[in-house]
Amino acid sequence: MPKRVTKEEWKEISHRLYGKLDDKERIELEKFFRADMEEEGIEAGITRVEFESGMAWLRANARSHELEESDLEFIEKYFEEHLKD
Repeated sequence: MPKRVTKEEWKEISHRLYGKLDDKERIELEKFFRADMEEEGIEAGITRVEFESGMAWLRANARSHELEESDLEFIEKYFEEHLKD
């Protein structure tokens, strides 16, 4: 079973991003990964594949959201701490 960012880990990541992202950016990030976080059972959470796919979309579609490259770097840093094997 692949490693996932759990709801508890998501809360920790969100807390660490406080002060790095403004309110709009944090809300946008939460909305972006909401479906993955709200899955039930063994599918609950964000896998590395889901995270990398999401980050690739965010980078390829920079005009479609509020997050800047520096924001994405912080997000990657904190997610990686939870997704490493």
